[in-house]
Amino acid sequence: MTKTLVKETYQIINLNFKNLILFELVYRLVTGTIFYQLVNMGLKFSLKMSGYSYLTLGNAVEFLLKPWSIIILLALAVTGLILIVLEIGGLITVYSGAAYSLCIPFGEIFLGAARKVADEVKRGNVQILLVGLANYVLVNLYYLYRVLSHVKPLNFVVKEMWASPWARVGIFLVLSCFTALVIPSVFLFHGCMIEQKSYRDSFNNSQKLLKGRMAPTCLRQVGFQVVLAAIFILTYLGCMVVIAIGVAFFGRQDMKLAALLQISDHMEWIFLFVGGIMAIVVHMALVTVEYYQYRSLGKNPGHGWDFFYTKGPFFNRKAVEVFLIILSLVSGLCLFETVYNGNSIAKSITVQTGITAHRGGSLAAPENTLAALEAAVEQMADRAEIDVQETADGIVVLFHDGTLKRQTGSSKQIADLTLEEIKEIDVGSWFSPDFANERIPTLEQVMEYAKGKIDLNIEIKNMGNDSFLPDKVLELVLEYEMQDQCIITSTNRNYLKKLKLMDPDIKTGYIISAVYGDYYSDEFVDVISIRSSFVNEKMVDAAHQAGKAVHAWTVNTKAEIERLNSLGVDDIITDHPVMAREVLYEKESAYGLAEYLLLILQ
Repeated sequence: MTKTLVKETYQIINLNFKNLILFELVYRLVTGTIFYQLVNMGLKFSLKMSGYSYLTLGNAVEFLLKPWSIIILLALAVTGLILIVLEIGGLITVYSGAAYSLCIPFGEIFLGAARKVADEVKRGNVQILLVGLANYVLVNLYYLYRVLSHVKPLNFVVKEMWASPWARVGIFLVLSCFTALVIPSVFLFHGCMIEQKSYRDSFNNSQKLLKGRMAPTCLRQVGFQVVLAAIFILTYLGCMVVIAIGVAFFGRQDMKLAALLQISDHMEWIFLFVGGIMAIVVHMALVTVEYYQYRSLGKNPGHGWDFFYTKGPFFNRKAVEVFLIILSLVSGLCLFETVYNGNSIAKSITVQTGITAHRGGSLAAPENTLAALEAAVEQMADRAEIDVQETADGIVVLFHDGTLKRQTGSSKQIADLTLEEIKEIDVGSWFSPDFANERIPTLEQVMEYAKGKIDLNIEIKNMGNDSFLPDKVLELVLEYEMQDQCIITSTNRNYLKKLKLMDPDIKTGYIISAVYGDYYSDEFVDVISIRSSFVNEKMVDAAHQAGKAVHAWTVNTKAEIERLNSLGVDDIITDHPVMAREVLYEKESAYGLAEYLLLILQ
């Protein structure tokens, strides 16, 4: 019987394969990007209402218990559950049609999904939302684990929970409850969506169909998912080998390992996306085949399967097509906004410890120049730290020191020179003849280059409390719509206060050289930027508890990077972005494989 099931599962997928995969890709990309933006906006609003700038492990529980957080999380949870059931409805539309050798058009899949969910709402079968969640978690268990192990602070939560025996028991109990709910409800969705039965009748019918068949049915479901996961892992490893060969032969010697790790990380996200799709596609196909097989047992072989296709008055194909076009446009705009302008989730819940290139890629090119910014991008830094000052004619330019002496031998100050005079200054020859005639860039030039390429940590040099430098920096950030791509930092707290009063949503960082004062509760500070030698566990915990991120500078040794990463520092400002990335990935499972592959390919 298993051989027959495999054959018929393949056939039921293959009949509508193109439209099925197109539906899954469009559905997940469209709903995923829109839902991501909803979470993004909900997180920003909740953090703002809670008085936090960042969500960390230290303040997560308190944040989640805030009234607005509860309301928004519930709304997002209901939205997510509806999206899960919609996807199941689309798959049942495809497979129930395939049971009669019908090729379901792409638009009809969405139409069928919408009709089925609308029907369930009319009949009050809201319990299927919980069953859908439990089913989704169990089917995607491996892929969800991989996702959670990548996202901070969730990865820390998972790690800490797994280290606790009681937490492991709790996880086991939750999964057991989900399993106890899903097993007798295997055919629940088919009863509700195909036979148009109530939740209770569909549940009873599912138990009836499973009578005497529960164990083999469950074993087949688990077996199929294990095989899929094995294929996923082997394919991922095979791709890593191919990419490693390319990196080994064509990559820069000093960046091979970091580049391979970066590529493999992005590749795993793609594989997790595809793996999650295939898991639910295969699962629902197998369940549908079993459903029709179990129902047809004992019937006259010439008697066809009972099949009821709902024709609701509230939907038509043209309306669905228009709706899909609108959704696609909204999704595209959301995706563009996320890629081009950055997003609050990635900034407020750090995916991993960030890497900031100190003064741009200052070891590869003259500091605070466009060449340094290009080097920072090439070195795969997440952010570039730059220093800004104001010229005599009020233009914001990049420069660190008070005078030009270190770069040019001149004792003149930036504040005493006009932009035209500054354009004549060579700040590259001192670094290397290769950078002769490299000029001091304006902040506007840097904004034009960095937009959509790399985040910025803009340090405003202290020019006195009466300076309009903060106003001009903020004006440029807003003009280029880079609020989510920039952090504005300074040693002058009054600058940060001024910035927050002008735009409460702008991210600010207070630069301090030592640990003193009650800066954790400062409402005008989002980031504590501190010398790395003063960072300790107590300091990081206190900052995180107050909803502040911790950025440590300037970190140039492997041991210090490892120490700061273990403390949960949110960003490391370094002159060695490539080395930092290699160190931060060292604990990842992909690191050893990547290192081994490059070693044997040398």
